[in-house]
Amino acid sequence: MSIRRCLLVVLCVAVCAVGLGGCFLFPNRPPVAAFVPHYNVVPGDPMVVDLNASISTDPDGDAIVQYQWAFSDDLTIVQPLAHSTTVDHPILRVRCPTEGTYSVVLVVIDERGLASKPLTGATITVPQPLP
Repeated sequence: MSIRRCLLVVLCVAVCAVGLGGCFLFPNRPPVAAFVPHYNVVPGDPMVVDLNASISTDPDGDAIVQYQWAFSDDLTIVQPLAHSTTVDHPILRVRCPTEGTYSVVLVVIDERGLASKPLTGATITVPQPLP
């Protein structure tokens, strides 16, 4: 077998291995969770905050397909679902019951099923602090 043919076979095997979920040379890496709070999203109601996790990334370029939020029981989900903290799109709208600081935890999952490390230590403060 010629050297070119051997290289072509090796290249085809490598491309197939990576395309089917990676190999030991190019392992699938977990995504990285991140979010930004957006304040004053509802005119006249400073207690509503959008948590936008669209800045979460995946080092392999895989799509983020699930966002799992955790926070204290006194926050109320306004959108998209009033009963679920696991959603398939990056923005979650919440209502804070009183002025104060609230802890938020986020885990994101990529299209290959890998979960990020939990983003902990993140907080939102309502009403929005002055700059």
